Amino acid sequence: MVGICGQVGGEYDVDPMVEWIGWRDDERASRYEDGDVALAASFHELLAGDQPATAGDGDVVLWVWGDVYGHGSGDDYAPRRGPPDGSAAYCADRYDEYGPSFVSELNGDFALVIHDRAAGTVSFVTDRLATRPIYHARGRDGSLVFASNAQALVHHPAVTERFDLDYLQEYLTLRRVPGVKTPLEGVEEFQPGAVTTVDLEDVSPTVDRYWRPSYQPVDRPFSELLEEFTETIDRVLSEWTDDDLDYGLLLSGGSDSRLVQAAIDQPVTAFHTAGWMSREARTARRAAEARGDEFHLLKRDEGYEQRALERNAPLLNFSSWFDQAVFQEFEDEITDDVDVLASGLNADILFSAHHLPTLSVSLGTIGNVSFPINKPIGSVDDYVAAQTEEADEPVPYLRTSRSVTDVLSENIRRVEDGIVSHGVHYGSLRDLLMYGYFFPMSSKSAAAFSRSLIQLAPYRSPFIDNRLLDLQQQVPIRYQLRRNLVKQAVAEFDAELAEIPHAGTGMSLHHSFLVDFLGKNINGFRRKHLVDESPPKPHLGHGPWPKRGELVRARSFVPETLEEREDVLDALPFLDREGALECYRAHLDGESNAPHLYSLITFLEMPVTERIARLTGENAVRERQ
Repeated sequence: MVGICGQVGGEYDVDPMVEWIGWRDDERASRYEDGDVALAASFHELLAGDQPATAGDGDVVLWVWGDVYGHGSGDDYAPRRGPPDGSAAYCADRYDEYGPSFVSELNGDFALVIHDRAAGTVSFVTDRLATRPIYHARGRDGSLVFASNAQALVHHPAVTERFDLDYLQEYLTLRRVPGVKTPLEGVEEFQPGAVTTVDLEDVSPTVDRYWRPSYQPVDRPFSELLEEFTETIDRVLSEWTDDDLDYGLLLSGGSDSRLVQAAIDQPVTAFHTAGWMSREARTARRAAEARGDEFHLLKRDEGYEQRALERNAPLLNFSSWFDQAVFQEFEDEITDDVDVLASGLNADILFSAHHLPTLSVSLGTIGNVSFPINKPIGSVDDYVAAQTEEADEPVPYLRTSRSVTDVLSENIRRVEDGIVSHGVHYGSLRDLLMYGYFFPMSSKSAAAFSRSLIQLAPYRSPFIDNRLLDLQQQVPIRYQLRRNLVKQAVAEFDAELAEIPHAGTGMSLHHSFLVDFLGKNINGFRRKHLVDESPPKPHLGHGPWPKRGELVRARSFVPETLEEREDVLDALPFLDREGALECYRAHLDGESNAPHLYSLITFLEMPVTERIARLTGENAVRERQ
């Protein structure tokens, strides 16, 4: 498990947290102590380099967790040259040339820690979306304790070990906690796109935000946008591929990863995970074969869920369910074959408005038809209602008198220059709607997918490159909803790949919007009512994920977890064990409780939950004595 941890000030050391930022023997470990500053880190060997790097005539030392691609913007952008492990040295050189302000121009997937010994400060730098989060808490001894794994913090003796029930309710209901908040009391994430500087004298932080997204669409022809998008993708991928390295690609049956496959200038090893050779898997294999790429089906067998629950729970930072760290099971198969892992993640939320509420019509037994028309959101109340549309029912096993609507409403407020949601400032309600789902990245309900990939190997997704983030803010909503830059770009790079139908829609990628929309709905009706494409078991679907509701009924990982974690359910006063069991029994009887159950067993299996439950039980015993 690559990452960092440490503390500023205080009476203790970082040893209790170190085991939470190391995963494999081939990672590069680093330790540092200087006065009131202590830090431990674990890096992938390919990216590590010599850390810390030194700048400022030796007064400044800095670490880079992740990968810096270059600096600048527009025509002034300059990619980082040199070996893959050169990020820290590169940042040190930039510091010497421009001083601390150099961070505002950085492009990449990174978090930086900078100790300026002469100034008596430690600065924590996140990239634009905080793709590599650092969590922090104020210790009882006045220290500032930090770690890339939120669960690590409660193992530090100075940190309070308690849950915040409001934010826990958000996680259990929405599968995420927006903004920088977490369900751990007093634990927050450092701001995205910001430098947080801590004064060593009084351990007081100041925050300097160097970037926040601002949606300012530009009305220009779609063909111009497509040309710029395609050229940018081509430039990004050509800059960060190296003929001396072997690349793996997580290849789905859709268009996002297929665009990466089409644009990358060398063969890749394609990986796809599924429970069977579904339509999604067959499409991915066909795409790999069309390009002459090696294809690996990583099959999820009958025991996958139980193993994934145990293996993945320590990785989670209260965003996502355990099964969304989907490739952890196949760590050896992936890392034995490739040096760098790539994916098409985040293209959907950036360029297809995937997270925006749209209009849909129920046609009864025929199904639902979704229309590419966004729902009007004119107030904070409208926004909250859209977030909780399918999730405002009480959590069956959570003892609370408040609704998740209450919690969201109390954490989103208008301010003079915009809106603050869960500690993060957005310039307007429109910006919150556009970017609140992934600014910071931990706000995503599937954040564990990409963050678990970071643990496997050096990992990149081209769509979070600054140049594409800049372009995204200019793409009109009508193009995001009713055109598709990603699909059209595949056709620009490789017409043969674009001819392969999308696994979900059944349509080739080069069609116009109207043809694609009609064909998608016709194919959906045909597949549901006219063609027998039944999977071999009810919980196996044709999409990328199993049918979780059927899976809970077919396998025993839920009741086994509830039984094994019975002591945790009993020790935490806000959990109702009988309510949890009834939730499961009701699901077996036909109710749709899989989301509640997945949230619960993910939470119960987290080491931090077990630790706090044990301490809560011990405190209760002492009080009775």
